[in-house]
Amino acid sequence: MNFNIKKDWRIEGNKRYLRGDYQSAIKLYSKAILEDELNYEAYYNRGIANHDLGLFHSAIEDFTSAIQLNNNFSEAYKSRALSYYSLNNSKKALEDYNKSTQLSAAS
Repeated sequence: MNFNIKKDWRIEGNKRYLRGDYQSAIKLYSKAILEDELNYEAYYNRGIANHDLGLFHSAIEDFTSAIQLNNNFSEAYKSRALSYYSLNNSKKALEDYNKSTQLSAAS
């Protein structure tokens, strides 16, 4: 029997992330994105791992992609705010934080 079971790279990435293996997690999230470029959660997860590695510009790019795919994703705005804050961009950080708060209150 040949069961064609598709691997969920994002879930595998989450397992690596939880073990603190951020580099491997990023590679797995990237595989998930290659398989499905509309997977906003994979962009978000990769952004978190990039942020945790201090790669704030890459994190912002990933959070921005997640937001473009799902503009009601409050967590992506909040995480992007933190990355902007880490780069001393208080203005953009505050804008994103306010947007995150607005979306959270509406849901």
